[in-house]
This record gives sequence, C-alpha cells and structure tokens, in this order.
Amino acid sequence: MTTAPAPFDPESEFVTPPLYLLNLSAAQRCVLDWIERQGGLFAYVTVAVEDAAADIEHAESTVYDALARLTDIGLLVRDDAGGHRINARYFFSANPDFRRLVAAALVDPPITPDARAEAPRKIGNTAARRRREIRPVR
Repeated sequence: MTTAPAPFDPESEFVTPPLYLLNLSAAQRCVLDWIERQGGLFAYVTVAVEDAAADIEHAESTVYDALARLTDIGLLVRDDAGGHRINARYFFSANPDFRRLVAAALVDPPITPDARAEAPRKIGNTAARRRREIRPVR
C-alpha cells in the first residue's frame, strides 16, 4: 500500500529557525549580507574571498570559515562550479508576505485563455470614427 504525499503547506515548508537560534558570529552575518548584496539571493555568485574580506573588513581565513559554516548549516547552497546562493527558505522565512504570495500562486488555478482572448481585437467606436473622417491639415 502506497501512501499519498502530504499536501504542501508553505507555513511549515518555507520556514527556518530564526537567525538568533543559529548562533551566527558577526563575520558569518557579514558574509551572508555580502552575498545577498552581490545578487546571491537569486543566482549563484562566485565569492572572491579577498574582495569579500576587504569589503567586510575581516581576515580571509575568517571569510573561509564563515562560508564553510553557512554552507554546513544550509543557509548557503553551493553549486558544482563553486558559486554560492542564499537558501530560498531563509528568504521566505524572513519575508512572510512573499511566502503567502508564493503559497497562493502554488494553489491557485492556472490562467487559461478563452475564445474571446483568441478572437481578433475589436476597434473601439471612437477609433473607428476617426478612421472614417477626413480631417483637413492646418
């Protein structure tokens, strides 16, 4: 007997522990913020450790350690090419309004064009009258 998968519940799926419970150091918070400012929320970014260390004013070894810990606990997702991206669950747990919007999008029915949408576009009455009138050039 197979069991049906549990229904998708965004309020339980899109939440993460609050950052204060993860006991992040100041350097780890700085690296997370630096990656977010580089566009790491929507795409994988290559972290140049020297540049990140200079921007956040920490040692390079501290940035390496922060990247390793953030990846280990799952706040950062690493791809095969070595880029890092912020875990989307972190973003959605920090932004409950977006979480609700995405949840609604996942359960709302798809939008399908009807026969009227496929019909030729009607010209309004005013536009049709303008086309019939011949106006003198002044």
